[in-house]
Formats: sequence, C-alpha cells, structure tokens
Amino acid sequence: MSLQCPKCQSERIDVRNNAKKAIGTIGTVLGSVGGIAAALNGARVGVIIGGPFGPIGSTIGAATGAVIGGVFVGGIAGGTTGAALGEVIDENILNNFFCLDCRYKFSLHRPIFR
Repeated sequence: MSLQCPKCQSERIDVRNNAKKAIGTIGTVLGSVGGIAAALNGARVGVIIGGPFGPIGSTIGAATGAVIGGVFVGGIAGGTTGAALGEVIDENILNNFFCLDCRYKFSLHRPIFR
C-alpha cells in the first residue's frame, strides 16, 4: 500500500525526517565530545596494556584506546540515540511527509501540537 496525500490523493510523497537528521547529527557531535573522558580512560588502559611492549607499545596502545573509547563509542552512541529521538519527534510531533504535487505537509499520526 502506498502513501497518499490527504489533500490531493497524490502518491508522490517525500519523507522529510528533519528532526531525525538534525538531532542525530547533534547527538553524534555531543557523543564524540562526551567521549573525551572515555578517550582519556581508553588511553590510560592502552598505556597499561601496551606497557610491556615498551615505549612504542605504550604509544600505540594509548592512541588506539583513545580513538576507540572516544570517537567510536561516544559518537556512535550519541548518533544512535539522537536519531531515535529525532524519529519519535518526526512521527509524533512534526508533519513529516510532504506532497510533491500540492506541497501539503502532513503526518500519519495526529500531531500533538497544532
């Protein structure tokens, strides 16, 4: 079953997902910034693990631990959480669909705010 515009019955509908995109991006940035603490912790653990292999092992361990702890863990967690929150906002608060023929914006659910 295809989606139709409630105003003109057109099937040429675009999904906007503005909140999902915006909040997902913000979540990724904030998660990465928040991951600095995890990066420092990861670097500390990397130094401990790489310590027996000498200065090069400590350096590589610290860099690897910092990258994994900060960028990946923080950024992925923040982006995923932000996208999920944005999707809820798109579906329940915003008019997430846009008719390409008559330019009408609508939602499948009744918006909370009018």
